[in-house]
Amino acid sequence: MNLQLVWDNLVAYSMQIGLLVGLAAFVPAALRLRLPASRLAYWHILLAACLLLPAVRPWKQAVVTLSAYVPTAITAPAAPQPAPAPTVPPTEIALILLGVGTVVRLGWLATGFWRLARLRRHSRPLRPVSSWSVEADIRISGAISSPVTFGILRPAVLLPANFSELDESVQEAILCHEILHVRRRDWLFTLAEELVRSVFWYHPAIWWLLGEIGLAREQVVDRQVVELTRSRDQYLDALLAIAGAKPRLDLAPAPLFLRKRHLKQRVVSIMKEVRMSKTRSISSLAAGLGILALACWLVTATFPLAAAPQLVADGPGVTVDTGGAVMHRASIVYPEAARAKRIQGVVTLEATVDSSGNVVDTRVISGPIELRRAAQQSVLNWHFATDTSMNTRQVKVNFELPAQSAEPPVVVLPVAPTDAASRAAFEEKMKEVRASANGKPVTVRIAPPSLEGKRVSQISIFGLSDQGRNDLMSRLPVHMGDTLAADTMDRVRAVVREFDEHLNVGTVANSSGEVALNIQMPGSSVSGGGFIGGTVGSGPMGNITGSTPAAAVPPAADGTKRITIGGNVQQAKLVAQPKPVYPPLAKQARISGVVHLQALIGKEGNVINLAVISGHPLLIPSALEAVQQWVYQKTLLNGEPVEVMTQIDVNYTLSDGPPIQQ
Repeated sequence: MNLQLVWDNLVAYSMQIGLLVGLAAFVPAALRLRLPASRLAYWHILLAACLLLPAVRPWKQAVVTLSAYVPTAITAPAAPQPAPAPTVPPTEIALILLGVGTVVRLGWLATGFWRLARLRRHSRPLRPVSSWSVEADIRISGAISSPVTFGILRPAVLLPANFSELDESVQEAILCHEILHVRRRDWLFTLAEELVRSVFWYHPAIWWLLGEIGLAREQVVDRQVVELTRSRDQYLDALLAIAGAKPRLDLAPAPLFLRKRHLKQRVVSIMKEVRMSKTRSISSLAAGLGILALACWLVTATFPLAAAPQLVADGPGVTVDTGGAVMHRASIVYPEAARAKRIQGVVTLEATVDSSGNVVDTRVISGPIELRRAAQQSVLNWHFATDTSMNTRQVKVNFELPAQSAEPPVVVLPVAPTDAASRAAFEEKMKEVRASANGKPVTVRIAPPSLEGKRVSQISIFGLSDQGRNDLMSRLPVHMGDTLAADTMDRVRAVVREFDEHLNVGTVANSSGEVALNIQMPGSSVSGGGFIGGTVGSGPMGNITGSTPAAAVPPAADGTKRITIGGNVQQAKLVAQPKPVYPPLAKQARISGVVHLQALIGKEGNVINLAVISGHPLLIPSALEAVQQWVYQKTLLNGEPVEVMTQIDVNYTLSDGPPIQQ
């Protein structure tokens, strides 16, 4: 939870309430809402408006751009640093204090309930019994100085001990007042208002508004008592008699017969005998509600609330000028084909939006052709804010490659050692490389095992149609049974890249020295007799052929269905995920990178087959060993468990500044 965002919204919401109450407080006087019933309705609506302010308009949402997301990262540990002394931010302290205040206020309310129940138990019935007793349990208590009414199913009226000493007319006026509270179910409203006061105990505007509601409620009951008893003077005597009693602590949550701070206003209201026609009262109240609605819109625009920011992971080298406020947007990825060809530039688009801000069409104004599709597909999924009347937005997406620096010297080391003797020689060679580097960057390449002279036993192509597979097979410079020459694989990769740059090329060598050539479209389902073993990648490490053979993945014998799911989607279903260990030799060689694996996940969620798509030979064994132990949730298709083909990326990164760069 973002406590800073919670605090900022709480401050903005409090400012909204304060401004709204400040603007609306003058409306009853301006519109001459003189009848207490109209004023009470207006104050209740104002309180409801304060509580509903967060729903008046959508919350603003910032869009935060992050670096590209990598599902699994294995980082070489840096030197341990002393842990900083724990500190509590001021925002967290303020929120804790507000929460404590609310709890204390609710505790005070609970104490009030307990005191009311105790007073009722220790009180005695009124004698002689009044005719009003049919509507409430009327009792005498020596612990109160003013009548108190509470309860819904079994309402009770507690009267002070000196009640029997008052004149009979005064007693009748007081009882009439309390019974009217019972009839109106005012105790329910009092409870709701006290709960609001407990939550907003820190807000003076809420306290003022609740005071006005309490005063208006008592004035409404005063007028009804005078109309029923037709004895204004006796009722005023009752108010003055209660006002002359020794004051005691209010017993919330229960409305008292009289709070001394309201005495003057109540007496004036009784004496004036204000009259308003029904039409005039309704029209004034309607005008007040219109002003209140306008004030709500104004205060929410002045102090807007903010939703949690949307995190957008644009690809490295991509910067975006949205051309207006965006509620949410999709990320933009730098096309690999354009990056490989060193194509960069700014793509300018014109986005057409509908009345709700959704993009319904885009038009490319300028920019490199190779970059337009990536920008256009992303913008079509954007949602702009609707705070302007513009129906078009101009979006600029800048694709920028890092500046090319001088290539560091290259050192070629033998393939990953497999026994103790070769491992010792490898470590000794790494020490020599590190010493000769003298702190300067050096590119280390691991020489792949030579395929020269090996016989091609199988060629498998996955993810293409039959026609495409036949077309590509006819173009390959090698066929089954051929013997590989030194440059055969380079020519194969060139032909495959020319046919479709998205295809992966890999080889798997068996124990007899034969080689299987595998070509696959990423994300395609693999079945039958072939599966990709290691891929021939490209980059600063040069061409690397996976040396860990993978078993073929035959179709499920029991007819189990098999589907393909993207890696990001399947990752969310992980139940157990042992972390791969960074290989010590790779760490010494300052080798990092991503190992791409193709995984077959069984019906129970276990990884039942793994194959290498690409990765550094020093990193592949660690990734295979860990991922083989991963467990996923079952994947259901129409209620039945199915097998899943997915791609898993394990990213190995060095965090302590490598003196030798891969």
